Amino acid sequence: MTDAPQRLMVQARQIYSFSLAARRGWYPDDRSLVELAYRSMVHDFFRRDDRDGWIFSVRRDGTIHDATRDLYAHAFVLLGTASYVGAGGSHAALGVADETLEFVDAHLAAPEGGYVDALPRPDGLRRQNPHMHLLEGLLALWSVSRERKYLTRAEGIFELFASRFFGPPGVLGEYFDDRLAPAPGIDGELVEPGHHYEWIWLLHWLSRESGRNVQTYTDALYQHADRYGYDGDSLVMDEVRRDGQAYKRSRRIWPMTEAIKANLAEAKAGRDGAAAKAAGLTHRLCDRFLNGVAPGGWMDRLDEQGRPATDVMPASTLYHILCALNELDRFASS
Repeated sequence: MTDAPQRLMVQARQIYSFSLAARRGWYPDDRSLVELAYRSMVHDFFRRDDRDGWIFSVRRDGTIHDATRDLYAHAFVLLGTASYVGAGGSHAALGVADETLEFVDAHLAAPEGGYVDALPRPDGLRRQNPHMHLLEGLLALWSVSRERKYLTRAEGIFELFASRFFGPPGVLGEYFDDRLAPAPGIDGELVEPGHHYEWIWLLHWLSRESGRNVQTYTDALYQHADRYGYDGDSLVMDEVRRDGQAYKRSRRIWPMTEAIKANLAEAKAGRDGAAAKAAGLTHRLCDRFLNGVAPGGWMDRLDEQGRPATDVMPASTLYHILCALNELDRFASS
């Protein structure tokens, strides 16, 4: 797909991926690529149309493809910027992160709490997912700067999660209305096990940094995903309902990587069987999504019958794979 536009979110995720590889010594030459990628991201996406904020995508010739200001993409700018600084980039880049947060506050904040998904808004729904990645970006900024303002903001996202996104029967909803009540109809019933696992890993990270006790939430999220999130092949399904009924039985690679991360975090927290669960998930990840494809590549999606459901290998998936590899390596070394 050589004519596909280049998305801001993907550029930021690649900066994270190359930065991680450089910091871990997996590919030390990545430091020069990180510098180039970060400067290109700022040049190509930041204030490209002479307005504040970051545009969503550019064409291959560098012209603007989509000038939407997308919350999810802005969240990944924070992660990409923190990763750049952590890999030896200039700390002056934190000023770009601060400008990004100022834009989010000024233009995307909602009076009912949290933020709208984008400007212009794509629909009437509000989603938890971009808020989750805001938490990730803020924790990353705190980790590389130790500036308390980032951790304080991360704690604010946690409060929003605890009060609005997390609800009975101990699940994380995906879609909400403008008041941050569960959206009407099926949208308000949908739960993604992969996001349960992603939040578990992030909540453990927040707990280490802030001292907050998050076990009530991690226990509930883990138990629901562990009980209802798997199909007969022990692969994580894309979507279930709040009551655990399967809804979308296709399987993607990223929920598998997030399940590995969450189980490793739970194993460190003392959950019996979590380490073995992570090992089994890693085996299935390799067997079903990594083996038999192009060397160094991955299969992004399988259908209900376990057949490939796409002929595209999204570059954005590298972020998820390297996150899981990093956690596996750290766990093995601990």
